[in-house]
Amino acid sequence: MTTAPLDSRHRIDALLLERWDRDPALPALMSGDTVLTMGELKERVLRAAAALRARGVGSGDRVVVYHERSVDFVVAMLGVVFAGAAHAAIDVNDPLRRTLRTIDDCAPRALMTSPALRSRFSGMPGFVVVTDEEYAVRRPTPPAPPVTASGEDPAVVIYTSGSTGRPKASLISHRALVSRLMALQSTHRMDEHDRMIHHTVCSFDMYLCELYWPLLAGAAVVIAAPGRQRDADYLAALIRDHRITTFYCVVSLLELFLLTRDPAERYDGIRQVLTGGESLSPELVKRFHARSTASLTNLYGPSECTIYCTAWVCPRDPDLDTVLIGTAIQDTELWILDEAGAPVADGEPGELHIGGAGLALGYLHRPELTAERFITSPALSPDSRLYRSGDLVRARPDGALEFLGRVDRQVKIRGIRIELGEIEATAVRCAGVRQAAVVAHGSGYEKRLAAYVVAEEGAESLGLPSAVREALRTWLPRYMVPTAIEAVDSLPLTANGKLDRLLLEDWTAKRAAVPVPATVPVPATGPVPAAVAHGTVGAAAGADVSTVTVVAGASVETVVAEVWCEALGTAGIGPDDDFFDLGGDSFKVVQVVESLRHRLGADIPLAALLHEPTVAGFVADLRRLMDMDTDMATHTDTDQEPAS
Repeated sequence: MTTAPLDSRHRIDALLLERWDRDPALPALMSGDTVLTMGELKERVLRAAAALRARGVGSGDRVVVYHERSVDFVVAMLGVVFAGAAHAAIDVNDPLRRTLRTIDDCAPRALMTSPALRSRFSGMPGFVVVTDEEYAVRRPTPPAPPVTASGEDPAVVIYTSGSTGRPKASLISHRALVSRLMALQSTHRMDEHDRMIHHTVCSFDMYLCELYWPLLAGAAVVIAAPGRQRDADYLAALIRDHRITTFYCVVSLLELFLLTRDPAERYDGIRQVLTGGESLSPELVKRFHARSTASLTNLYGPSECTIYCTAWVCPRDPDLDTVLIGTAIQDTELWILDEAGAPVADGEPGELHIGGAGLALGYLHRPELTAERFITSPALSPDSRLYRSGDLVRARPDGALEFLGRVDRQVKIRGIRIELGEIEATAVRCAGVRQAAVVAHGSGYEKRLAAYVVAEEGAESLGLPSAVREALRTWLPRYMVPTAIEAVDSLPLTANGKLDRLLLEDWTAKRAAVPVPATVPVPATGPVPAAVAHGTVGAAAGADVSTVTVVAGASVETVVAEVWCEALGTAGIGPDDDFFDLGGDSFKVVQVVESLRHRLGADIPLAALLHEPTVAGFVADLRRLMDMDTDMATHTDTDQEPAS
């Protein structure tokens, strides 16, 4: 399954420069009220590249980009590429300890950030820190450097979870990136009439698709505000107000979007939607097709193969029972091999091996792991390497692939790849922990992580789960902190003495199925406003105020925490715990909001929980809404004429 090779134009900087020079007046970036044309973007990118080169950055170097999602993030990222280096974007919301560990692994020549974030890296040796204000000053734009480097030079560094507790980075070349962008453009064409939202976090390689693809095609990138990527109402407004035509989102966000928006709302203005990162259900495909004329394409591909390597346009079939991951895209070859490395018989399952122009150069500073995962197989692919994906698939008679699961312990949560071994390795670093095991349970958007820890001899196990949770929060991103952490006397073993993960998964499934009585250790900071407590203010439209169950004087915090505990099946919740990190999903959002509407008698928008997913933030938002309703009710009573 191999297609024709790329032509000689395989440098992303050269292609972007040609695009910008051809149509300098076209809009390139939109963020709030800011609009940058292609010509203006070119000027800012070249100034950023010149600032980097003045500090010694050049071909073969790596530069960390540490910005909130913004115009400055895009300019910094492109400036790195135009300076001849490779950019490694790091999420500013990751714990600082993990960020510093990632930077140490990356060994960058420079780090680009904002003045507000610069203090996080003060006094750190080994690299220079460049802020956007240093190259934002208007001065003569330096000429673009001649592009004489090779397409095999690294352009992007993508960090993913590592099984040893150390994140691993894939090195993506210019050739690989251009190959994937050309593949997207060949099947889902965009031009100057199109607009695409950039909302994906930079820890997921699909952000490359949201930025490089439209810029190369002449389309405009609409940048979502930081922290709003899960806010369905906000994204719907962006789609409507900016006339978005092309949209990518992970499967769980597509589910949430359709669930939380008005069922009668349609999205026919969008021309094409791409999704992936998680298993896509036939039911979700049907629900999407019922509300939009847009095409829906399921993409598949690990970061080591640059964005994606297969695609399947979901048919409008009312009897659809299986969603496939599709066939090889251009410049890609696929092999399904058995444990001995031989091709399987037609229709039989096997591990997917991927080759072609989109393959990463390897792992940064990990030659042993590179040799293990990127293999040569002269009998199958004489002139190229193959990447062992670790994914089990089988081919249908028409050649489309069906995803069957993993052959190792890697999982995906909200589209982001996670090695369970990294969480375990981090957990055993926590004080008082002798052993740790982590398993995933559930499927699709219901998938969650559970951890089991064994205390060191003589250590107290009662408070160990809370201590481990707090420690993991300082070392790992939120999505890697298990929803449930339980202290056990010992971990189960198989007959041959190995950890019995199947039994652990069975334990977890049974525990998840048992409702947990809620105890709420959230301090009350104030009572429910009296009017709300009596069911007279902010009552949802059509609500029977006699059914409002809040007792006068109860705190909003207590009510919210009780409802969250009931929905999440947890015994307690802290003021700063994240609803989604504790197992919340689109269905639980609806359950919680409906319950709170009933118990508080308030008209609470679904977006409130998406925008403020902690108890403290959500309660503050509720109080603001309640105060507004109280003021409105007071004014209404005052303005009414006395009865005659």
